[in-house]
Amino acid sequence: MSKPKDYRVARKRFSWIYVRNYEKARSASIIPKSQKKMTDFIEWIPDLNGKYLYRFPSIKTTCYQDFAKNHITKLEWDMFHYLPHFQGSFENLFELNDLSFFDEVQERLESEGVSIKGLFVRDIIIYEMLRINMGFKDYRGIEKLFRFAPQLSIFNLPVHSHSVPNAADMSYVIKKLPESDVFQFFQDLVEECIDYGLIIPRILLWDGQFIRANSNNNKKDGLDTYGDPDAGYCRHNGIKKGVGYDPGILYAYCKDRWFPIYFKMFPGNRSDNQAFKESIEDFFRINHHQWSLIIADSGPYSESILRHLHYRGVMPIIRARKNIKNQPVKELTKGYYFNTDYIPNSWSDEYFLKIYKFRPMIEQGNSSNNTYYNGKRLNTRGMSSAIKNRSLIYSLQLLKALTAYKCGRPDLVMKPTAFEASKQIFWPNVAPRAAMENGYQTLSKYRH
Repeated sequence: MSKPKDYRVARKRFSWIYVRNYEKARSASIIPKSQKKMTDFIEWIPDLNGKYLYRFPSIKTTCYQDFAKNHITKLEWDMFHYLPHFQGSFENLFELNDLSFFDEVQERLESEGVSIKGLFVRDIIIYEMLRINMGFKDYRGIEKLFRFAPQLSIFNLPVHSHSVPNAADMSYVIKKLPESDVFQFFQDLVEECIDYGLIIPRILLWDGQFIRANSNNNKKDGLDTYGDPDAGYCRHNGIKKGVGYDPGILYAYCKDRWFPIYFKMFPGNRSDNQAFKESIEDFFRINHHQWSLIIADSGPYSESILRHLHYRGVMPIIRARKNIKNQPVKELTKGYYFNTDYIPNSWSDEYFLKIYKFRPMIEQGNSSNNTYYNGKRLNTRGMSSAIKNRSLIYSLQLLKALTAYKCGRPDLVMKPTAFEASKQIFWPNVAPRAAMENGYQTLSKYRH
């Protein structure tokens, strides 16, 4: 009834009919500014002030006895330090880093009755990293490589091409590996980077990156799922990207270097808010280091997320949207809006924007996944496959950084092109010429 008079007449005539009484919403109590809140007792502003917040110690230069003595020759060490263009070999990644983790995984799987077909999980992982490093789209790339160079070997791995695992064997073993183990190997490398000072726990960067699934963009007739049932259709800023996955990714920013430290995989149709909340929650559940602040674009912005990070003692630097009306949003520079409740009073707008400008580094870091490692599209289907693929790509990046550190070459830490040559081809063919180009004389038997 639209007229109050009609309603009152009806209530008098039909008083026996029960009518539920709705209570009016209580008006929110106004808290005076002088009253303290719980958040006022949480230390969320970084202790470091000014330039000290974004100053990081340089990577220490190691000597031969620290890591390399029992793994590479003194001649190879000298080449690292006297030939400026020498960037190491692919074998160095596994000579200077421990992959016994996968031996333990294989032992556990076999004790559980899982067949590995007489192969070695460690070797399969090395071949898979070689495939990723060379940008091959599928497992057959390794087969084709060893057909082209039948005598090519990777230090202690099989020499003859017929001993190299074929595409079916590689696919079988990697499919049998639990994604949790491959991800744990990635996390172990992150902790090692922190121990050696390559990663300084202070500034977090968050972003996503679409990964194309090995599936058609259209559903089959009569089915409610795509060819990859775990994937989802991704639309980002009005752009249709297709069927795939979109992980929430965390990088650690350390001024002249930035590394992936965590990710959580989602279908392509997830929202930024969901991905940010879940990836951050999972990260803080397993990571026990104290982080000062986190930087993100406007995708995951919401006041509840800002408040949650505030409760955790982490300062949120998350760009707000222009159309927000019920929050204290201010335009600090053209097109860049931020919630002023989460800007410390002691920070100037220029200093706040300077810190926010570190955010594009995660985009630069993720770009090598597609441009160099050719990881834009998966070669197999399923959420498990996506997690393994991205874990191995990030593990390969961290292995290169750790190897550069252990070889005393900090300049190679951020180079995806480092450690890509084969020792078997480099030493007899390239090393003598490289030495002569740098003013050294070689023995006659090495001259060409």
